Parts: sequence; structure tokens; C-alpha cells
Amino acid sequence: MKLTDPVIGGQKIQVEYIAFDSFGVKSMCTRIKTPDVIITIDPGASIESASFTIPEPIRRKLLAKYLEAYRNSSASSKAIVISHYHLDHFLPSRDPEVYGDKIIFAKSLDDLPQKQKTRAKRFHESINGLPEQIIWADNRRFKFKRTEIGFSKPVWHGRVRADPGTVIMTEIKRGREKVLITSDVSGPTEPETTDLICASKAQTIILDGYPTYHLGQFATDFDLVKSIINICRILAMRSLKILVIDHHMARDYRYPAFFKLAYQKAGKLRKKFGTAAEILGKTSQVIQGYQDYGPTKWHRWVPLDQDQAQKILEHAIAHGKTEPNWLKQFDRWVV
Repeated sequence: MKLTDPVIGGQKIQVEYIAFDSFGVKSMCTRIKTPDVIITIDPGASIESASFTIPEPIRRKLLAKYLEAYRNSSASSKAIVISHYHLDHFLPSRDPEVYGDKIIFAKSLDDLPQKQKTRAKRFHESINGLPEQIIWADNRRFKFKRTEIGFSKPVWHGRVRADPGTVIMTEIKRGREKVLITSDVSGPTEPETTDLICASKAQTIILDGYPTYHLGQFATDFDLVKSIINICRILAMRSLKILVIDHHMARDYRYPAFFKLAYQKAGKLRKKFGTAAEILGKTSQVIQGYQDYGPTKWHRWVPLDQDQAQKILEHAIAHGKTEPNWLKQFDRWVV
């Protein structure tokens, strides 16, 4: 999204979707503008993998386009947020237009996996002296005049004790308006993370959806159903007006079928729901690529309906893979 494109939000907080998977790059880069400050969150982007439906030359062009977009966003921002140290959320750089003279709110290094910690240390060494200030942001709040920016305690990147470690969520508040960007919560699948999201009482939430492209490898069908339950719970928030679900979810052209129950729930509740591209009235790139070039990895699938989702939970409970309480949650939030 170019910075001249229309923005979404209220009178005090404007949200610009800079680079997202639904645009064709691995990213969740978001720009927040208030009368007091401009903030770029997670300024990074990576090329989509071969399972994405767009040919590699086009994927590379899209990457170049959105790398430039994140640089432009960062250059015009007072603050930059780094929620964790995966390369689709930050890019190591000594480019002063990216990190020079900025306030950097960064995830601390305390509980990072070793590979991510090593990468983070190298990054902070490389930008030493460039930013105005680097602040470890975990579980802290700050003010820019009437704009408040708050960060969650570290939450899991997926399941509890998941290999990717933890991330911090970012909340921007001015007056009664509030926006929450979850970063990589992968669903969410965890009730504690969902509790924090719901407690935010935000009007706009930008959420990382469950990575269904890993089903059968690092992802499970019952965790997918858990994520749908939690999405429906978030949709039921009284404060919520817009729920953007993107990033990992938007790498799989099957996502409209897998998240059918969530789209139906959003329709019933009259909430604005979809990928960043869909919120802007466009087709997600992975869907457009499927229509233009056909399938890559998956050739047959069926929509995940209510009966099938319930059977998945029952099977997981019967085999001790998850707790019986999830059936009650399913009946409460999805049915």
C-alpha cells in the first residue's frame, strides 16, 4: 500500500497497511498516524515461498515494491516498533532513513530462542548510534502528548513454549480510539493471549491468522479450530469494528474455506473482517494468483464447517490432545 492510498480509522488514529501477505509479501508492516506521532510497526518484508501462487519473478518485484514502502513509512515516522526478530518483521540495516534519529521500541532479548537472540544482538550492534533512543518495550507504556503506546508482556508465537519464542503486541490509544496489532500470535490458539486481546477493548485489531499451510507438519487441525473459536470470541467484542486477519493465514489460498466459520460469524455480527487487502476492497494476492495461475501445493480440500470442526475437537479430546473445555467454548462463541 502506498502512503498516498486511503487510510482506515477514526478521526484521531489513522491506520495504513504498508506491507502484508495479502499484498504478496511476508510482512505485517503497519503505519499508525495520530495528531501527535507517526509510528511504523514491524518494518520488514521477505519474499513469499514457492507454495505461494504467484511466479517468482513477480514475487521478487512485489518484494522490491514493499521494501521501498516500508522504508518510506519508516523515514516519515518518529517511532519504530520491532515486535520480535524474524526477518519479515524487521530488516538489519544501517540506512539512516530507516533507523536514524528514531525512537526504537524493541522486544527485549531476555526470552528469545538462541538463533533469534544472536540475530537481535547483531542488529542492535549494527544500528548503534543511529537511533535517538532504543527502548526495551515489553509490558511498558509511553505517551506522545495525547497518544499512548503500550506493549503487552511477551506472548507466545503460536503454542505455549513454541520454538519461535515470544512476541510483543502493540496498542495505540488516543482518546476513546484504540488500535491493537498482535504481531505473530499464530491464530491465536492460546486462551491467555486471547484474553489480552479482548481486554484491550480496541476498535481495530490487526491479527496474525493461523498458519494452515503448515497443516500436517507443524500445525494441527484442532489448533486451527481453537484459533477459529478465539477469532469468533474476538469478533464478539463490543468495542470491535474492524478485525484484520492476515500474515501467516494469507499464504494459503485455501483460507476462505478453512476460515468459513469466522467469516460467517463476522457477517452475523456485522463486523468488518478479512485480510488487509479485503478490508481495502481488493483481492488477496494468494487468491488472485490461484485464479490466474492455478494451484501449487494443494489440489483438493473442503470447507471447514460446523460439524467437521466439532468432530475435530471431539477426536482431539478423546485422544488427550486438548482439553474438554474447548467444546463449551465452541458452542459459546462459534455456534
